[in-house]
Amino acid sequence: MIQVTCAIIIDHGKILIAQNNESSDHSFQWEFPGGKVKSGETEKECIAREIKEELNLTVEVVEALISVEYDYKIKAIRLIPFVCSLVSGEMKLNNHKEVKWMTIDELGELDLAEADKVLIQMDENRMRLKKYLGK
Repeated sequence: MIQVTCAIIIDHGKILIAQNNESSDHSFQWEFPGGKVKSGETEKECIAREIKEELNLTVEVVEALISVEYDYKIKAIRLIPFVCSLVSGEMKLNNHKEVKWMTIDELGELDLAEADKVLIQMDENRMRLKKYLGK
C-alpha cells in the first residue's frame, strides 16, 4: 500500500482544491494536493515538500485528520490528510491544470478522486474541518 499525504489548505474560510493534469492516473479529477511519502521522510515533511514542489507554497501543518485506505485497482493507497494553513509563496502550478478555493459544501460539485471523496465524506473529518472553516 502506497503512503500518500494530502494537504487541506484553508485560507479565509475556503479550501484549496487542485485539478490533475491529463498525464495523471486520475486525469482531470480534482484532489487535495500532496504526494507519496519518500523513504526516510516523515508524513509532515512529505506534505511540506510536496506542496512546495507542486504549488510553490509554504504551509504549516495544523492537524492530522483520519486517514483513508482506497484501492484504485491500479494501486492501493493510504491517504493521510493534514489540515494546513498557508504561510507564504506565490502560487505556481507545477503538477496541476487548475486550482480553486471552495467551501466545504461546494466540493461535492466537483469530480473528486475517489479517495479524496471518501475522506471529505467521513463525519469526523467534516466536523473537524468545519471547525477550521469557522462553521
